[in-house]
Amino acid sequence: MAFNETLARLRKERGLTQGQLAQKLYVTRQAVSRWENGETTPGIDMAKLIATVLEVPIGQLLDMPDQAMCQSCGMPLTDPAEIGTEADGSPAPEYCKHCYAGGAWTYEATMDELIEACAPFLVQHSDGMTLDEAISFMGAILPGLKRWHAVQENERRYGAEVRRKYGDEAMDESNKKLLAMDEATWNTKEELELLIIDALKAAMADGDPAGPLAQRMCQMHGQWISMHWADGAYSKGAHLSLAYGYLADARFTEYYDSRAGEGATQFLVDALVIYCG
Repeated sequence: MAFNETLARLRKERGLTQGQLAQKLYVTRQAVSRWENGETTPGIDMAKLIATVLEVPIGQLLDMPDQAMCQSCGMPLTDPAEIGTEADGSPAPEYCKHCYAGGAWTYEATMDELIEACAPFLVQHSDGMTLDEAISFMGAILPGLKRWHAVQENERRYGAEVRRKYGDEAMDESNKKLLAMDEATWNTKEELELLIIDALKAAMADGDPAGPLAQRMCQMHGQWISMHWADGAYSKGAHLSLAYGYLADARFTEYYDSRAGEGATQFLVDALVIYCG
């Protein structure tokens, strides 16, 4: 589906008029109308803002081809010879060999550093794209890829509080730890998150935040938090401080309550108060 058709569909699905969308984007209604009529197309920076306002991945908005791409650099994975490998030599179908080989990342870099390194190659293999456009395009695509999405979520969940309480270095180290995770460790972290929700449901059914089910759940939660934080950053005091922050942040309350039931966040905090002592 073309950009103009996708934009019109997404806007209508969200119950917005052209004027209402224009207000959210700080443009005129006529500009939105021209986009939807196919008369003009917004630049990549405006497309990024539109995707944010409509809460969709920018790839969906731009009607990018439905093909596999490296979940680190965005390289199309159409050639089997370009696919990365796990430690046992088996294919790692989500990553290219330039990013992931032998079960490990081939480089250590921030997302910005990767964009700066790869953008010139995108220009070289594109039809008239400038370097600035390539950098902006990659800046829109990479945050939605698996490797970088974890960092974005880490920042969204913990960034403001950790940077305020412990400084930028602590949060930057946490992000580096996530980026350095191999696929097996990443999958363990994801599975542990699901197990915590199941354990929270069981502990709530038991009804005792001091009971063995609740305290085991707290231990699992601590393991999960430690996988996000820099080495040596975890302590029960920091864990408890984070838990109190859950109650003050609607995002966390919604996260736990929507998955484990109403009151789950409060129960988790009550259990952590006992666990952390």
